[in-house]
Order: sequence, then structure tokens, then C-alpha cells
Amino acid sequence: MSGEPESKKLTIDEKLVKIAALLKAYPEKIGLGLLRPINEVHRFLTMSITEQRKLSAEECGEAAVVLNQEAVYVQLENNRIQADINWCEEYIKFIIAKNIASVGGKYTPFEYRKVLAIQQDDVAMKLHGIITNATLKLDAMQYIPNQLRGVSKSFGDLQQTKRSQRA
Repeated sequence: MSGEPESKKLTIDEKLVKIAALLKAYPEKIGLGLLRPINEVHRFLTMSITEQRKLSAEECGEAAVVLNQEAVYVQLENNRIQADINWCEEYIKFIIAKNIASVGGKYTPFEYRKVLAIQQDDVAMKLHGIITNATLKLDAMQYIPNQLRGVSKSFGDLQQTKRSQRA
């Protein structure tokens, strides 16, 4: 049916695992395999103004770098989640293509027919659940990289201020 021998067909779970592994390996393949210094990120994000005043110019620069690294990491995670969503949406289209014309009536809007077709297929329903959860994660994380870059810039600005005060 799909061109694959019966013994080679993967379940939807196996396909999702395979896609996740490929997406996880991609950043490392292009040189972005980042280590996450979580304790440092947390320290710099929760640092009080008094603690920031005590930092040296070099420490401010280090904070800026660590926060920029975290911004890149979070953006890569967001990209991975979006890729998961895109894959699931495309696979749902493939799955429901055979049924979409037979659900609903002549004047039923396409989106409603799509939902009806998804509801008739267990795999499509599972993928729809994955999309829903992934979209919620993505919505919650969408602006975090920019916020991290903003805090990083603040530490960079503080570094410049401290350097100019030394001169």
C-alpha cells in the first residue's frame, strides 16, 4: 500500500521516535550541540540589583554569553517542537485524505470535515493530541529566547558601564 514491505512498516510511535531522534541530532550535526549551564542561567536570571552591582565587568560579560547560549538552546527546542507539529500536521493530511470527501455534507466547511475525518482515525487522533500538547508548549515558550537576549543585552550594557567607570 505505502510501498514499504510489511516487515518494514513502522508504527506511528516508532515513526515519532525516529523523527524525534533526527530532530535532536540535527543541531549537533550543524555544530550547535550546546551544553546547558542551567545553574548559571538561573543564577543570572534571579540575581538582585545589589548582586549585579557587585559583579565585575568580566562577570557581566560571562552572564551575557551564558544567557545568549540559553536563548539559542530554547530557540532550538522551539524549532524542534514546531518541526514535530509540522510533521504531525502533514501526516494527518496524508492519513485523512482518503476519508475527507466522504464526511460531512456538501456545504460542510472544510475545517469541520477535517475534524470529522480525524475523529474517525485512531492514528490521526493520536497525532492531533500530540499537536495540541506541542502547540501549548510552544505558546508558553515562544517569547523566551527574545526575553533571554534582552537580559543578556542588559548584562552587556552593564559590562560596558563598568568598563567605562574603570577608565
